[in-house]
Amino acid sequence: MLKRILLIKGFFKDPDKKSFFKIIYELFIYGWAKKEFPTDYFRKFLYRKGVTNITSYLSLKEFYSIIDSKKILVPDIATILESKLSFSLFTDKHNLPAPQIISYNIGKNFYFNSKHYIINSKNELIDFFAKVFNNSKEAALFLKPINGIGGKGCLLFNKEQFKLQINDDCYNTLVNHNYLHQEKIMQHPTINKIHPNAINTLRINTYLDTDGNSHVISALMRFGSGNLVTDNESSGGFYIALDIENKALKGVGRQSMSRNGNTFTHHPDSKVKLDGFKIPYITESIELTLLAAKMLPTRIIGWDIAITQKGPVIIEGNSNPSLNMADIAYGGLCKHPLIKNILDEIKN
Repeated sequence: MLKRILLIKGFFKDPDKKSFFKIIYELFIYGWAKKEFPTDYFRKFLYRKGVTNITSYLSLKEFYSIIDSKKILVPDIATILESKLSFSLFTDKHNLPAPQIISYNIGKNFYFNSKHYIINSKNELIDFFAKVFNNSKEAALFLKPINGIGGKGCLLFNKEQFKLQINDDCYNTLVNHNYLHQEKIMQHPTINKIHPNAINTLRINTYLDTDGNSHVISALMRFGSGNLVTDNESSGGFYIALDIENKALKGVGRQSMSRNGNTFTHHPDSKVKLDGFKIPYITESIELTLLAAKMLPTRIIGWDIAITQKGPVIIEGNSNPSLNMADIAYGGLCKHPLIKNILDEIKN
C-alpha cells in the first residue's frame, strides 16, 4: 500500500490532470464505489482528462480477490508456471512451441547434454560455455533466472563475444543464482521494424470457465527500448493494446506511474507509428494460448508469446498476471463480460 501511495509523486508532474475539485470528487466516488482507499485512482491514471468511466477499472481489492481466490488459482499448477525450468519441460512434454533448453545451472552446478559440471572459477565458466557453443551450434544463448520476474537479470551471450561478456560480475551473478540457458529466438522481421534489440512479446490473458472452456480476456503487446534485451515494462519497455479482430496495435504505448506514465504514439527509437501497425500470426497466437490454457487448469494465466517467421512460440506463462496493464489499455476491465463473471463467481 505504501509503495502505491509513494507512486503518486508522478501525478504531480503530470500536465494532463483534471481540475483539483474534479479529482477530489472522483476520489470520493471511486473509493465509495469500490469500498476501499482509492490508491489505484492514481496508479491507473483515472485523474487524466478524457477518462470518464472511472468505476469500470479494477480496484486493488477486486484484483486481489481474483488472483487470491481458491476458485481461480490452483497452487500446484502455479508452481509449474513460476519455475521457468519446470515450465520449459512442460512445453516440451506437450509439444507446445517454445524456446529450446540448451543448458542450465543451479548455482555452481551446470548441466549440458546430460552431463554435470561444477564451476569454481571464471575460466571454468568460459570453458563451459565454449563447450556449449561448440556442441550445440547455437550462435547466441538467452539466459534468464529460473524464478525471475519482470525480465530482471536476463543475459544474452553471443558466440563471438561471450568470453568478453563473462567478467567477474557476470560470473558471480551466474554461480550465485539459478539460470535457464535457451536458444535465442529469431524474431519476425515485421516486429523488428519496430524494435529489433529485444524479443517483443504479446501478453495474452486467458480464462478457463467452470465448464473448462478457454477464453481470451485481453491481448497486449510489449516493446523494449534502447539496448534492452527484454521488453518488460518494469525494465523500461512499454505496452500497447492489441486489436485482435484487426490484428493490429491499437491506441498509444504506455508506461506505468513508476516511469511517470509516459505515452507513445511512435516507438521512441525507430519512430514507427504504433496505432494500426499490423502484427503477424495473431490468430495463431490466440489459438496457441487457448490450447495451452486447457493443459494447465489454473483459471487465469498471462501468456508471453514471441512471434517468429514460422509462427508464435510460448516464452512463459504467468499464474499471477498483472491485469493492471490490460485494465489501463482497454479502458477498464470491469465492463468486460468475463471479468464480470469472475467477480460474480468469487462473491457467490
